[in-house]
Amino acid sequence: MKNIKSYRTINELEREEIDRLANNALTTLKIDCNDENSFILKIMNEFVENYNGNDSEELEKYGYELGSLFGNIIQKEFGWQWFYIDSDDETFYCITSPKEKACCVCHNYFYSILKRDHSNNFRLLFNMIEKEYPKNWKFMVLS
Repeated sequence: MKNIKSYRTINELEREEIDRLANNALTTLKIDCNDENSFILKIMNEFVENYNGNDSEELEKYGYELGSLFGNIIQKEFGWQWFYIDSDDETFYCITSPKEKACCVCHNYFYSILKRDHSNNFRLLFNMIEKEYPKNWKFMVLS
């Protein structure tokens, strides 16, 4: 990713779309939104580990759905916030830490995991966030 041109918190319509996608993921995974996040993450991990599709539309669909669910869990657990980012290369959504020092581009992240271009380490990432990531980590700085 090249230079960030602008960024902002998501608007109400974008929030509704992310929530809709997250709810679709819950339906796909056959779990309830009231289940504990640790259980939801476990079922997500099982789905990702067992997924072997290669249809680009399906990969994109699951990338958006699982990414939205993962981002919403991070938001709920750690107080992170969804942002819309416009860079020289692309526009995307990410979940961002309270001080805007760290972010996860959840949709792209899950797409790359499902496509097997990236290791399935989203639970590790979640646990590292939970442990208040080390201060020496290098992240994309938004502000």
